[in-house]
Amino acid sequence: MEVGILLRDLDLMTLISVAEAGSEGIAVDLDSVDGLNADNAGARFVMGRLGVRVVMTRRPALAAFVADAGCLGLVHVLAFDSTGLTRALENHPDRQGVGTVISPGPVLSHLTAGDLERLPRPIVAYGLIDTPGRARQLLTIADSVVVGPDCARGLVEGARVNR
Repeated sequence: MEVGILLRDLDLMTLISVAEAGSEGIAVDLDSVDGLNADNAGARFVMGRLGVRVVMTRRPALAAFVADAGCLGLVHVLAFDSTGLTRALENHPDRQGVGTVISPGPVLSHLTAGDLERLPRPIVAYGLIDTPGRARQLLTIADSVVVGPDCARGLVEGARVNR
């Protein structure tokens, strides 16, 4: 089981401190960093200066910029209904190095096979994943899930038992 950390809803100085302590396994929600613009310059900073290799954003062009730099750009899609999902996918850069974050994550289990095929991979399930069972179920569809600390502990404990 690979484990990483999604940094979101934090200020720039905290991001710098965490990344300087070790950027391996860190992903950043660039849209939620206070004091850093979610633009090409901001992405260049987190990738170049901080060594972050995974950048999440609601801006498809920015995710493509991240991919062009050799990192993984993740387009954050709010998929509360099929119309929102369709609109988001119309602008999604379907190319190598750009994946999809679906929020709320449990929506993935209700998508049709056709909708799932249209989602550029990797697919990350994000939000409202509150139990290890739900996380494991979503991992049969998604490539990764974002969970909170309690759910993460439950996943790790379950992995130890199943060894």
